[in-house]
Amino acid sequence: MATSKSRFIVLIRDTRLAALLVFVAAIAGAAFAQANPQANYQANSQAKTKTAAHPDLNGTWVLNAARSDFGQAPPPSQQIEDILQAGSEVAISISLEREQIKQHYTLRFAIGGEAMPAPAGAFPSDAPFRILSVRGDWDGAALVTTEKVSFKGEDGTIVSRYTLSAGGKVLTKATHIAMSEGEFDTRTVYDKQ
Repeated sequence: MATSKSRFIVLIRDTRLAALLVFVAAIAGAAFAQANPQANYQANSQAKTKTAAHPDLNGTWVLNAARSDFGQAPPPSQQIEDILQAGSEVAISISLEREQIKQHYTLRFAIGGEAMPAPAGAFPSDAPFRILSVRGDWDGAALVTTEKVSFKGEDGTIVSRYTLSAGGKVLTKATHIAMSEGEFDTRTVYDKQ
């Protein structure tokens, strides 16, 4: 008959064996997930699956004016949008140049969150165009931003829909501008740098 000391040693050995088996199973699972990303994708939680459905918009995007349609708006001579996307936090830094105007501003928001007011001093008080607030939401694979703006003292709304090409190298932004003087649409195309 086994003594209590020998039962204790067997228990320790069995506990170590169980811990080793858990460790090996975890390593094998991780190796399987790396070797078989589709199975890993299917095994992930619903939250990860939802996040995976949204494209990665990170990068520097340079306007391709030849492929863009500015509608009634005069085209800029140059426009660059730098997008930094980290989880639900997004920052879109926009630099554009027109004949007599250079603008640089950043839209910061949490996807699905409340509208974020533009920080104080983001635009000079005498600037004809100012962004008052911005919010962003996913609509399927499209990022939709809604900006409340002021142009020459008149309030308006700009809704932009960002979509990424299948290869991830072309970003298209369909924009609807609604001001007191009327509404119009633009479609701008950007190449990834």
